[in-house]
Amino acid sequence: MPKPQDNQGNLSLCICGKCPLFTACNEKNNEKLFCAKKKSECEMDINKMCICGMCKVFDANKLTGGYFCKNEITN
Repeated sequence: MPKPQDNQGNLSLCICGKCPLFTACNEKNNEKLFCAKKKSECEMDINKMCICGMCKVFDANKLTGGYFCKNEITN
């Protein structure tokens, strides 16, 4: 599955910053738009609910799965 483009348009649609998994570490490392970049280098509690499926970037790019902050999309 191709990754979404890492651009301002997708970043403006991105909801990663509102995700329960998003932490101060992610903010500090400017780790946004996980589905277009790489998995996070920060420790995350994957027992919290993922909201990837509610993201417009997810829909527009026909992505599947979720927890992109922990499970990097591969091409």
